[in-house]
Amino acid sequence: MPLDADSVDDDPESYGSKGQAWNAEFVEYMKFIVLHPNYAGMPDAVKDDGKIQWEAPSNRSGGRYKDTHHKRRDWWRSKAASIGISVAEDQWISRAAKTIHPTGQKPCKRCGTVLRLACVYPSKNFIARCTSVFGHELTPEPLEAIDDYVTRLVQSAGPDVFAALPIVLETASSPTPPSLRSLSAWLRWLKDKYVPSEPALLSPGAMSNAPDRFDGFHSFNRCCRGVADTGRHAANLKSYTTDRRVFEYWSEGNWIAADRMMGVIKSQLGDHPTADGGDGPPTADHIGPLSLGFTHRPEFRLLSKAANSAKNNRMSLRDVEYLRERERAGEKVVSWYAQPVWDLLKHRVTNDETALRLSKIMRDNQRQAIGFLAALRSKGHATFLTSLLELNHADFDVEFEDLRIEDFVTRCELTMSPRGTKYAAEQKARRLRVGFEALAKYASKGNRHFKAVVTPEIEASLASAFACLRARSKKLQLFDAAILNLVERSETKKAEEALREICGKVPPLEGVPRFVQAKAHLQDAMKGVAAALTAMWNDERYVREEFAFDD
Repeated sequence: MPLDADSVDDDPESYGSKGQAWNAEFVEYMKFIVLHPNYAGMPDAVKDDGKIQWEAPSNRSGGRYKDTHHKRRDWWRSKAASIGISVAEDQWISRAAKTIHPTGQKPCKRCGTVLRLACVYPSKNFIARCTSVFGHELTPEPLEAIDDYVTRLVQSAGPDVFAALPIVLETASSPTPPSLRSLSAWLRWLKDKYVPSEPALLSPGAMSNAPDRFDGFHSFNRCCRGVADTGRHAANLKSYTTDRRVFEYWSEGNWIAADRMMGVIKSQLGDHPTADGGDGPPTADHIGPLSLGFTHRPEFRLLSKAANSAKNNRMSLRDVEYLRERERAGEKVVSWYAQPVWDLLKHRVTNDETALRLSKIMRDNQRQAIGFLAALRSKGHATFLTSLLELNHADFDVEFEDLRIEDFVTRCELTMSPRGTKYAAEQKARRLRVGFEALAKYASKGNRHFKAVVTPEIEASLASAFACLRARSKKLQLFDAAILNLVERSETKKAEEALREICGKVPPLEGVPRFVQAKAHLQDAMKGVAAALTAMWNDERYVREEFAFDD
């Protein structure tokens, strides 16, 4: 007799073990599986109290359900035979579990992260191989499926990556990768040929575990299985992107184009000489560091890895002169919160010492700006903050025309075309998480090694910004609550889908008069900060030779 849905207990509070509650989405998934016809007749599915008997370990020595494990193994044998899988074959039970699974994916019992059951996630060897070929900026993320990773490669570095894909995908246990020249063709081959072969370079989202678990898979997914730190799930690593810092620092600029150019440098310019003459492939130097408040643009100086690391967030006279030149040419080189201090001090730079002095001051300015944004987050103004992230850049694909290197700096013309894809929605959601996580981290740090400047004018401007946002509409308040709720939750399937949907509905800053007014008040506050910092131009804090930044 089929199970009655009403008689199955799906209350998350009814399930848990060792002090760890089971995730609500996992409990919902259990009920879905128990009631699904593919699992009809599974022995001891539901107890008398309506609770699902999900686990059937083999070491039960007594009690009513001591034989459940053995009875379920017999069920799996019968099921395998019914779908044409011989129990004499290797891994017959795991093949049967994958074959009958109705969705091909499942949530994690601990965190709720939904992962696929197919072999689509990168192994350590695959990550190392891709890092060697494409560089650290284009390394696969631990929970990034192979089709998503290949899509990101193409989005970031262009079609030139197609020639390298056979190199990174080659493995003795799988079909030889073909030479394909389109993303759609590669995605079809991965789906139809590569993933079904279960290549050694890829791993499933959850390991097989029949008949111990009802659905035939481990309850903990790849995200949580074997994780010692229960407060940090591997799912959070999904938020890392080609250049995460642009959202950590709330920098302005076309991040889609800039990320793509960084990918081009890695994939196409490996043999190009560097401005410093150092060894190894060139790396992308922002010229104006993001950590100081400069924009993320597809314009980078080619430096060796050693020189780029040594530069860190310190500018030279050459850097400042170049940025002033680009600004005179009509380019926006600095983000809104750093514009006032840059305008007041950029012409005081006459040598490397004063360039370093400006770097130190702009670093303090950037920290103070992030402090203001963190205060807005704590007050719940999530929609306004989201409007500052320029997520709309994800709606466009970019192509470079007349790509060239002039004096070791990348130059090109941009062609932007609309892109309404799932990947764009994922990018927005991930970058939103990164930005909000950075603000939360800032608020929780006790020692930031800088002294905030406070004046009555700054405080008045901030108070005006807060007051302006407090009077926002009820609709915006609901948006605020929804965004904060989602970014503070684990990256479950439902949460991510909801966050992507909200990202697509957040109004642009220019479309909300109160947002425009609030940003103007924040800019006034930053003008006050700039004036106070400018008055400290000759202060020992900035003049002294040694100065430590903590990143």
